[in-house]
Amino acid sequence: MKRTVLAPLTLLAATLTWLAAPASASADTYENVTIDAVLDGRLYLPETAGDAPPAMILMHGCGGMWSDDDPSAGAVHEIERWGMELAAQGYVVIAVDSYGGRTPVGVDWVAYQYQCSGSTYGGAVDPYTTRVDDIAAAYDYLVEEHGASSVGIMGWSQGAQAVMVASAATPRGSNVAYASPPVYSAAVAYYPGCGSALGYGLSSTKDGYWRPAMPTRLQVGALDSFHAKCERRADNAIASYSADLTWVDYAGVGHSFDNAGGDAFPAAKCTASELADPGMTTICAERDADVDSLAFVLAEVTGV
Repeated sequence: MKRTVLAPLTLLAATLTWLAAPASASADTYENVTIDAVLDGRLYLPETAGDAPPAMILMHGCGGMWSDDDPSAGAVHEIERWGMELAAQGYVVIAVDSYGGRTPVGVDWVAYQYQCSGSTYGGAVDPYTTRVDDIAAAYDYLVEEHGASSVGIMGWSQGAQAVMVASAATPRGSNVAYASPPVYSAAVAYYPGCGSALGYGLSSTKDGYWRPAMPTRLQVGALDSFHAKCERRADNAIASYSADLTWVDYAGVGHSFDNAGGDAFPAAKCTASELADPGMTTICAERDADVDSLAFVLAEVTGV
């Protein structure tokens, strides 16, 4: 099935009723855990998980996992609100810290938590290989420790790049589909880098062959420097491979557009009057992306 949405925020979209309301507060548990020898994470457990709960893996961006670079303060806003909301919806959620446990001896732990392009440790943990392996390790953890029955993956920026690789129907260097497709049920990517470093044969003259092997939602701000290449990859995945891909771009916003809010998950999209306020453009994009992405996850990642 092919699905595509090219969606700047519109007054019409604001009037649509959200089909999946935020869950009411419950006695869920949020705690920091160790997944394996080098991976720490933050676990979000529902009050009642059941024997075979649905689950999600959350992958942070290049700015690191922890709020104020302090694990005791919880995760950064976008991860914390998703972890808490999904736990309230009955999901077991693990957010993976790809950096902290790999900090080299003699290197400041906080400094190593910042790995954006151009920084001292930019790209030190490879998002296209090592961080993809981290997703696999988190999957094993969820299945072995919590009996997860269906596992989705979600990432932001550099973490979303890892999600794109993990969700792909082929390896990065060959247009031959995997004999066994990826194990994940669905994927959500917030503003990934979609350039040639991602692989899959993209060049100035070739559209490449990246396409997801599972239902996937890819969303980017229209003002993001990554937008053009992400749109190119999405259009090609849909047109050439009939990928089950929802492509969404948000007018008037750039990278990290969902960092405007705090830990609380939005109850609804913006009203018509809020959409008409230029000062609300970014927060309305965040609300729209979170509300629709939650509905997507609840529909595609379900337990048995």
